[in-house]
Amino acid sequence: MARSGFKLESLWLIGLGMVGVVVVILLWSEGGFADPATAWEVFTNILITLVGEYPDKPKTILGQIFQLLLLLFGTFIFGAIVGKFSSFFVTQALLQEENMQVFNDHIIVCNWNEKAPTVIHQLLQGNQQHPRHIVVISASEIPQKAEFASQMHVHFVQADPTHHATLQKFSASQAKAVILLADEETQGPDEKNALIALAIKHLEQDSNICKNIHVVAELVNFERYRHLKEAGVDEMVSVRDYSSGIIAQSALFKNMSVVYQQLLTYTDDTNEFYFMEPGNYPVSWQGLSFAELTQNVARFGQPEQPLILVGIRRGNGDILLNPKRSQFQRLAPDDTLIIMAFQVVERLG
Repeated sequence: MARSGFKLESLWLIGLGMVGVVVVILLWSEGGFADPATAWEVFTNILITLVGEYPDKPKTILGQIFQLLLLLFGTFIFGAIVGKFSSFFVTQALLQEENMQVFNDHIIVCNWNEKAPTVIHQLLQGNQQHPRHIVVISASEIPQKAEFASQMHVHFVQADPTHHATLQKFSASQAKAVILLADEETQGPDEKNALIALAIKHLEQDSNICKNIHVVAELVNFERYRHLKEAGVDEMVSVRDYSSGIIAQSALFKNMSVVYQQLLTYTDDTNEFYFMEPGNYPVSWQGLSFAELTQNVARFGQPEQPLILVGIRRGNGDILLNPKRSQFQRLAPDDTLIIMAFQVVERLG
């Protein structure tokens, strides 16, 4: 490859030297060395010839012959010069891409719809203590980008998220999570998200670091639930199903919608649910009942940060909220605590 590049450079220099020789002969044959006005006319004709046009004929036969040679070979040389400049700017653009920030443990949001700004704001609120980069990838232009101009951890990319190369370029294999919003501009938003999920799972297989990428998708048509699951989506959120349940409960119990709204909103004045993984709570809690665990968790609370144990996530992924005795007897080593608090709780004890 290096030898081939050397030959191309040599040919380019030889061709440029030949053009220089032709220019000197034209100046000599037309008397340009003796008359500045003639020299300027010759140079003007040379430039016109180099761009592929045929200027006024030289006065001498020798000049006409060399002008034809310049017309034949000069166009290639001029194209090579333009190509060199183009190559320079393309190289600079590629270097800028290579110097682009390498993301790790970030969150990728694919597609854009009316819910996207709220999702991003909630992600920013939920990661205030430990800011995490959020990369938004959308095939269509995002008009609301200006809303996040001051957020240095939010990055917008106009590209097709269904392409394997796009996800690889923005380190999807190293992401903490990938959110697949429903692209409402397409006829099949669930089908599109299935394609993205498949591309992400391929990245998992290609990555040198074996990492299970957590994929959360917005589900539009519940009949596509199985398709998304088989494509590799870990969690599916059907907004329509959730909203119908909240409406029904709010009708039975006044202000119940406010309860859900507070639990689903990240602010300093509202409670949220947090997972406490094994290893982040005392090992001595293993074997305790739910009632005993509830008392132990509450003891770690503070006046401005009270803690309430609301449930358990079993090692197999099952979620038990305020479980009955028949559902949960003792805390196992691989169980995760589900705690309600005003701010993220990273460790107890």
